[in-house]
Amino acid sequence: MNFKVIENKKLSKKDFVLSVEVDEESLLKRIKPGQFAMIGVSPTQSFDPLLKRPLGIFNVEKNVVSFIYRVYGRGTKLLTNFKQGEEISVLLPLGNSIPEQFDKYLFIAGGVGIGGVFLAAKTFLQAGKDVHLLYGEKNRENLSALAFIEKYKIPLTVFTEDGSYGKKGFVTDGLTEFTDRVWVACGPIPMLKAVKELSERLGVKCFLSLDTRMACGVGACLGCVVKTVNGYKRCCVEGPIFDATEVLL
Repeated sequence: MNFKVIENKKLSKKDFVLSVEVDEESLLKRIKPGQFAMIGVSPTQSFDPLLKRPLGIFNVEKNVVSFIYRVYGRGTKLLTNFKQGEEISVLLPLGNSIPEQFDKYLFIAGGVGIGGVFLAAKTFLQAGKDVHLLYGEKNRENLSALAFIEKYKIPLTVFTEDGSYGKKGFVTDGLTEFTDRVWVACGPIPMLKAVKELSERLGVKCFLSLDTRMACGVGACLGCVVKTVNGYKRCCVEGPIFDATEVLL
């Protein structure tokens, strides 16, 4: 489907927030924290590149759905060209969602992994749950979601590798302070491996939001399968949220 671009704003050197207007109430009601969308990065009259790009649903405010993305290659570079008022092809919502039945959560975001957990942190906090967010980046400049986190007053601890903001170190350095709650992590694979290993060692319930290359986003092509203790599973359908004890990283 095509949606109108509300904004495509630069947040830092490589990070942008893309917001689209979704007027279909049925679609908005189906969106759950942890889900993602497939975004067309080429103009609507072009098929180059052919494949859409998967982006976590970062935020929902009324009928505006937002995504944070970082420019890595040609596809995300093309995405920066969309202007306010233009139409963009978006398929949403896709995938499973973050379990909502627990009372206390620790969300762990590494880099643009914030796009996979921010909506859950905001929504669960507004629902009265006990929420804390660990947000890690290389430096202050890359903390592109900081203003959004502060806007919604989400309890936060920040880690930067160079110590330019918050605590110096890796986001995983703060995990042992929060063993009384469920962990939900999204970020680079090395970070997810560290979270998984520590959660298993400490006996903490943990979920991982996996970010893999995807082609179709609906489970047809099998291009995004991840290895689990029960065989290969499709990240776009059985995921992107997996129990940490299930996946083999």
